[in-house]
Amino acid sequence: MTVETPAKPSITLEEAIIRISSDLAKSLDKSLAEMSKRMAESKAENEAKIAEMNAAFLKRMAESKAENEAKTAEMNAAFLKRREEADAKIAEMNAAFSKKREEDRDALDKWVGYFGNSIGNIVEMVLIPGIKKKINDFGHSFNSLSPRKQFYHTNGKTYAEVDLFLENGEEVMVVEVKTQLSVKEVERQIKRLELLRKNEAGSLKGKIIYSAVAGLQIEEDAREMALDLGMYVVEMVEDTKSVNVIKPSGKLGTW
Repeated sequence: MTVETPAKPSITLEEAIIRISSDLAKSLDKSLAEMSKRMAESKAENEAKIAEMNAAFLKRMAESKAENEAKTAEMNAAFLKRREEADAKIAEMNAAFSKKREEDRDALDKWVGYFGNSIGNIVEMVLIPGIKKKINDFGHSFNSLSPRKQFYHTNGKTYAEVDLFLENGEEVMVVEVKTQLSVKEVERQIKRLELLRKNEAGSLKGKIIYSAVAGLQIEEDAREMALDLGMYVVEMVEDTKSVNVIKPSGKLGTW
């Protein structure tokens, strides 16, 4: 009987271990290489996304800046336009005011040329001829008038002077005349009326005191103030040497 001898292994155990270790090393190197590749790809992808996000952010910032600059420019343009319009309006008003002032000065110069710069001349030549009738047309009955009438204390000292004084047995009218009637002159007339009432005597005793203010040029504020106080306003009509009497719309003022 023939006994078979076992076949001799093709590699030794040591060689098998070496081979296995080599295969494992190769596999590990391959895995590491693939992992490094994926990490590199992931990093590149992330960097691309970050770059894209940065680009989008910068784009929005640029658009926002451009939009804000456009709005600012629009607001500045609108502001400049409004300022130019306001400046033009102010210039127009100033021109109109200057023109009116020149017209008023020319009119005043005409009156001064007619009568001289004297209230006495104006009273005598313009007011006296026509004012009594015009005032009486409003329901009064004055039968006497006196220019530049003075009032005295018992000691003989003058306490008031009236440019034109109208009277009858029951009432009087104190007329103040100015080349240019202002609010200050109306206020002075009020003080004059109060002074006359306080020191009443003689032709004033117990009589109703009415008031009128007259002027060659009458400031609008002065006109409104006088009428509101119940005073007549007497206008000198340009170029006609006559007067126009305006009666207050409300109750006549009495002092």
